Amino acid sequence: MKFYNNKDRALSIEITPLIDIVFLLVIFFVVTSKIETNQYLTLDLPKTESFASTVLNNTQNIILLDSGKLIVNDQEFSMTEIDLLIAGVNASFSKSEVVILSIESKAYHEWVIALMDALQQLGFQNLQIKTYND
Repeated sequence: MKFYNNKDRALSIEITPLIDIVFLLVIFFVVTSKIETNQYLTLDLPKTESFASTVLNNTQNIILLDSGKLIVNDQEFSMTEIDLLIAGVNASFSKSEVVILSIESKAYHEWVIALMDALQQLGFQNLQIKTYND
């Protein structure tokens, strides 16, 4: 009977299964990864049925259009003039009553948050948001 000597035996590692597993992992990550250039959050905002009637009846209404224009008591402001708008709102609006923010559905979310934050810093706690489409 012939015994193998350690010097006679050559060590070899089979890499064929390793290559198969690596390719399977690459395919898995390519298939499951999300490749998209648009990183914005798209929201379908709800529509109100009674927008026109409540806008005409409420004196504490701020309208934000998708162009960045703010309308308060038939005066127009832009989002860059938000400090001027807030000063006028602070003088003419009652903090105990409801302030309605009527926002066009295509308006930027950043504008809405900036407007709400500025109003809450002045002490307006009862804010309602209504959306509408033209």
